[in-house]
Amino acid sequence: MPIEIALLGCAHPHVPDLLGVLASEPDLRLAAAWDADPSAVPPAIGGAAVGRARTAIGRADAVVICAPVDERPALCVEAARAGRPILVEKPIALSAGEAARLAREIGRSRTPAIPALFLRELPALGRLAAVLRERLLGRLAGVTATWVHPGALDGWFTGPTAWMRDPARAGVGGFGDLALHLLDALAALPADAPPALSAVALDRDGAGDVGGQAVGTWAGVPLGLRAGWAARPGALELVVSGSAATATVRDGVLELASDAGPPQRWVGPPPDAGEALRAFAARLRSRRLPRDGLQPAVRSQAVLEAAVALT
Repeated sequence: MPIEIALLGCAHPHVPDLLGVLASEPDLRLAAAWDADPSAVPPAIGGAAVGRARTAIGRADAVVICAPVDERPALCVEAARAGRPILVEKPIALSAGEAARLAREIGRSRTPAIPALFLRELPALGRLAAVLRERLLGRLAGVTATWVHPGALDGWFTGPTAWMRDPARAGVGGFGDLALHLLDALAALPADAPPALSAVALDRDGAGDVGGQAVGTWAGVPLGLRAGWAARPGALELVVSGSAATATVRDGVLELASDAGPPQRWVGPPPDAGEALRAFAARLRSRRLPRDGLQPAVRSQAVLEAAVALT
């Protein structure tokens, strides 16, 4: 039996990635697509368009929510009350407080829901987690995390996706959009303490921010974090330095460097937003969706929000 998916919100840069997964997975089918702005539904899936979110939810086995952030809580609650498992883009709400309330509301419904934090699915980060568990780096000394792309320079956030530059609709700007992924990825790695930020400097351009840098701690060592939409070339890089070796994840490649010889490299796929849907589908098939799946998104948003409030 196919898994029928409803797509709620089509004006998001990751929608093409998600549609690619729906097209490539033989047991996934797009049951319905909805957007508050009907013109935002891509012509390629126009035949699945419906006029009401409730109609889309009713036709599906599970729901993927990519709508603007200010619409996400209401859509999540409606899907949860209908008993449809949820994959929702991050941030899940405009504020950390609202996100926590939403997670509690969905928890009461006992409907599984997870955020689309797809860096968790990156194989190179899984390899890094194994390196850290084996203590191959020795005593940790510091970590830097960077994720940037030129989206704001290349016009990604114009037309239907312009809401992403409006803090009243998006909740975060260029820094928060990518920093949430980095904070979640760090929190998912084995460490004595989760990431914390103590100061943030934002690159503001009038309509919110397009990026920024932060300092803080992770696993008891200094953390430097950089994220944003206005840097070229784009790159993901996570560097963990230790007394015995340094591990670097650059896009999909993990490199271990030490004084013992040439660097060791493991090459894997780069970050792919579609992997969030692949992982969601795998959990649907195995019926192993977590009951508290939104908590990582809530925690990362709280860390980000507390630091930005100090700027």
